[in-house]
Amino acid sequence: MYDLRPPAVYAHHSVLANPTWRARVERVVAALAEPKPITPYGDADLPGLIRSEGLLAGRAPMGTLEPIPDPVLLFNTFRFDEHRQARTDALKAQATVGGHLLDALTGSGPFDWFEDRLPDKPVATSRVCRACWRLHFQHGCVHKCHYCGLGGLLATMVNVEDYIAQLDRLIAEHPWQETYLLEDDADVLCLEPELGCLAPLIEYFGTLKDRYLILHTKSWNVDWMLGLAHNGRTIPVWSLAGPTQASRFEPATGTTAQRIEAARRSQQAGYPVRYKFKPIIPVVGWQADAEQAVAQLFEHTRPDVISLSLFMWTDVDVMKRNLAAYPLEPSFLAAAEAAADELAGVNARPFPHEVRAEIYDHYLRQIRRHDPDVPVSLSTETFAMWQAFAARLGAGPTNYVCGCGPNSTPGRTRLTCNAYTHAHPAPGTRFEAW
Repeated sequence: MYDLRPPAVYAHHSVLANPTWRARVERVVAALAEPKPITPYGDADLPGLIRSEGLLAGRAPMGTLEPIPDPVLLFNTFRFDEHRQARTDALKAQATVGGHLLDALTGSGPFDWFEDRLPDKPVATSRVCRACWRLHFQHGCVHKCHYCGLGGLLATMVNVEDYIAQLDRLIAEHPWQETYLLEDDADVLCLEPELGCLAPLIEYFGTLKDRYLILHTKSWNVDWMLGLAHNGRTIPVWSLAGPTQASRFEPATGTTAQRIEAARRSQQAGYPVRYKFKPIIPVVGWQADAEQAVAQLFEHTRPDVISLSLFMWTDVDVMKRNLAAYPLEPSFLAAAEAAADELAGVNARPFPHEVRAEIYDHYLRQIRRHDPDVPVSLSTETFAMWQAFAARLGAGPTNYVCGCGPNSTPGRTRLTCNAYTHAHPAPGTRFEAW
């Protein structure tokens, strides 16, 4: 587990009432650098914890904080019952909170139908991604990346046995979906193995045929998972950055070398491994950063997919505020400033198309120097960017494989189905208990 010093630790009454779940919390607390008392709470206490105890006080872009504290730890349970909406409405009436954080605080939202479809979703014109069911178990992060606002509070569920029982049903009802991404709101390796929730999930997928769990991570913390009965059914995907970006903007993550070494050990233990250069931040010297990271990953590992995504989803002024710790490439920053009005509200902002294309070109050329065949994809990019690169990538927006797409299974180089007509939620799966 990471060396953490949270300002407080909270555990829901449902956690403390179950000896197995309580033991998970106690193991985490015992492993803290400075153990904290476990403060019990109930659903009715949440508005007071938010208003009076500053439960969400640290929910700010990490690059605006000095120093960046470790997050509060909050342990909760998914409650698969008919009271989800009542809990949600009660908290929303007294506190400003929404999205997956609201779900984590109310014991809701274990599975999320994420949908980018054409042509009925306007966002699809500026973001190519795949509709699928995604899995959630935590919300928040300990990595302190300057561009991220998910610090301050790490909420994690502990009733993984209940979770797996419901997940088994979800998988059975969606035979078209072959891979399942666990978390885009957390790095679930950070509290393991003390939490003891990820190992049962990995070994559950190890019992399945042709179904895979995908873990996004920037972590080095993999030794505990190397001997698990994963049977090649869990795919760790390392979000990789060059040494300058990793050290300047991602201070509590694994270094570039540590992430690649973790991937090497995982691959040696039979896990398929992948990389995403995401987000690529064009720091001064970004070309050398890219060359060094790409050379290192191929020196030590053989990924089956690499994805590329520039820093995006942010206005240029917000970017400058959050990434003030190290200078960005001046010409690229000037281009982002000049394009601010044109790109307002566009998912791919703040860098204009020409800047992003130049950077992708450099990364792709470095990758092809080492491996002419590994599938390379663009992550959450525009259709215009796909049109520019499809010939060189050997795939287009309907058939590319990526790090976490619902049909991007190990060894597959192209989809055999159209991603925009193939994916759909089964009737009856959007019920209140989920």
